Amino acid sequence: MLTAKWILGHPCRILAMVAVLGLALLPVTIGGFSRLTPSGFTATGTESDRADHVIEEQFDEPSADLIFLVSGRTSMKYGDAAVAGRALARSVAGQPGVAQVWSYWDTASPALLSADERNALIGVELIGKGAQAVKTAQRIVPGLVGNHGEVTVAAAGPVWSNAEAVRLSREDLRTAELAAAPFVLLILMVALRSVALALLPMVIGVVSVSATLAVLNGLTFVMPVSVFAVNVTAALGFGLSVDYGLLVMMRCREEMALGEGVAEAVVLAVRSAGRAVLFSAATVIACLVTLLIFPVPFLRSLAAGGIAVVTFAALTTVLVYPVLLRFSLLPAARFDRRLFDRVRGTLPLRGRKGSDTPQEISTVPGYSRVWAWLGNAATRRPVLLGASAAVLLLGCAMPLSKAQFGIADERVLPESTQVRKTGERVRTEFPDAAGAELPIVLSVADPRAAGVTANVDRYARRLSSVDGVARVDTITGSYRGGSRVTPPNPALQRFAGEGALLLDVRMPPGSQPPASERLLDQIRALPAFTPRMVGGTTARTADTKTELSRRVPLAALLAGASALLVVLSFTGGLFVSFKTVALAALSLSAGVGCMVPVFQEGNAGMTGFTVTGQLEISMLLLMVCIALGLSVDYEVFLLARIKEQYRATGDSRSSIVHGMACTGRLISASSLVVVTTMSALAMSRVTSLKLLGTGLALTVLLDATLVRALLVPAAMQLAGRANWWLPDWLRHIRYRIRPDSDAMQEWSFPDNLR
Repeated sequence: MLTAKWILGHPCRILAMVAVLGLALLPVTIGGFSRLTPSGFTATGTESDRADHVIEEQFDEPSADLIFLVSGRTSMKYGDAAVAGRALARSVAGQPGVAQVWSYWDTASPALLSADERNALIGVELIGKGAQAVKTAQRIVPGLVGNHGEVTVAAAGPVWSNAEAVRLSREDLRTAELAAAPFVLLILMVALRSVALALLPMVIGVVSVSATLAVLNGLTFVMPVSVFAVNVTAALGFGLSVDYGLLVMMRCREEMALGEGVAEAVVLAVRSAGRAVLFSAATVIACLVTLLIFPVPFLRSLAAGGIAVVTFAALTTVLVYPVLLRFSLLPAARFDRRLFDRVRGTLPLRGRKGSDTPQEISTVPGYSRVWAWLGNAATRRPVLLGASAAVLLLGCAMPLSKAQFGIADERVLPESTQVRKTGERVRTEFPDAAGAELPIVLSVADPRAAGVTANVDRYARRLSSVDGVARVDTITGSYRGGSRVTPPNPALQRFAGEGALLLDVRMPPGSQPPASERLLDQIRALPAFTPRMVGGTTARTADTKTELSRRVPLAALLAGASALLVVLSFTGGLFVSFKTVALAALSLSAGVGCMVPVFQEGNAGMTGFTVTGQLEISMLLLMVCIALGLSVDYEVFLLARIKEQYRATGDSRSSIVHGMACTGRLISASSLVVVTTMSALAMSRVTSLKLLGTGLALTVLLDATLVRALLVPAAMQLAGRANWWLPDWLRHIRYRIRPDSDAMQEWSFPDNLR
């Protein structure tokens, strides 16, 4: 059995196992980043997803994965500019990985030529999807863009936007690591008052994140993994690893200061703080598991990465960290003599063996006079201070009622990027070149049968008369305003498939939600003569939002119940468990509410992103799950010390103040570490990552101040001994599950609360 004593007695075996594991994971890591995908933000299995699969398999609808904007000083219709453009199109067609190419020069389509005739388009469909297409784009685009004598070439398109998102996220990850590491080290140095000891939690963070990156790369062989998973798991894993290491470190130093030897101090610290670490990790994992119920590959890959990094952080803390502490604490303590000078000759808080004399808590290493003062103030005036903090949080949560949600698109990239500028030029100067925005797939036995074409003609006329529809193209012709404007012709035969028929419904240029989504609802409400499915970007976005909204209540219930069960198992108190989940929900609502004026409305003065009038829903769900885990994480740290003191004294108020005084510096340092790592993530140029980093940093800040410093002590003071009440039937269940727990012990409860 792996106990703290066994681990310390076999340090070489532990380090050897870590080395073997590292070598085993190394081959998996190599080359893994090239398989990460920047897509996966839309739900699978929806009507629009099925429609898009049918279109891809049965209809010859080219997919403009890449768009090259070719600009010349003269007309692109003839002369040297036309020759250069035609040669460029042939060059693109000869590139490996290109499925097909179409351009103005081989189609003579006026939709591919600008009004002034000085700009033309080349459309490119690539072989493969996701990471494969991005890799092809990264190979061919850099050699094609730029000045080519008579013409200048710029690139746009969804795949190139994804490729740029990959590039920016990797660069931002390196920048975030370089920016956050010095500040994290400074925070740990201040908290631990030792340079040598401050490095140890960072070592755990590096080990955990490195192992998780290997796992992510291994997962790319069996499931699509988002490129953003690297940024998110790195920030989350580093922050949690430092938190866990800091908790064990401070408890170990406390034991040493109370007279224990190094080895015994490490064992006692792992037994007490290590248990809190495991329960905390279990809570975060339980919250992340709920993301797996959403049919969105992006969320599932981030959930898998988050679960892996939290697991590695907890296991490394309880298995590897004690070995590092065993060989570094004594030299560090000699380097930092003040640790022993401050408390030499004092008695431990719980009393030395054979002594019942308590130690003054002000002599405990890590004791915070500020948090002790906050605890005293909150427990003396619980109604006033608790209500004030609750009102402030509710005020922060009020904008949540105005929240509008959307899905990530190319606007997550900075406006200064060339792909954004080129994409906007394409939409402005080539309004008719865009593909069908609302393709409709009709299920028919024979698309060319007379009865079918008559029904299609009537259905297309009704579609084209819907307000907001610019044009409808199908096998029977093109329609505008309820009338057919183009008769059937051979070019329209591509709309007929095997057992299916396609209608291309085009919206006016520049159509954006919510107008485009209202049009989608109108089209779906229009009766069709046969079963039909609507696909396209607008439909996939709307279906994703609907699917996520439908499953959010279940996810919230599972996350809340999981957190409740973990805290209940840890504390054995029913009220304190419900209080933990309720206050976490309040702080989460406040954090998400603050994102509305910042990212949805752009009223907070924050720059570096495009205000779209919506919040990216996938990142918000991820943010809520992580923030809930972190909130319960800090609560577990605090309740562990309050519960320990309450069992020793039976006095509720002094236990609350003691717990806050002993964990205040830990919570401050831990929250500052998370805020620092997430603030570095908020510096990203990708709006989705900026939203996640800003939201988590602000939510953790609110939780560590208003909730942890005021609301928690106020609520626990008002509840008194009822904090730890548990019905007899639950107490027996808890004892059967954990016979070594304190479930059957008497905690100085009055008879009516036992």
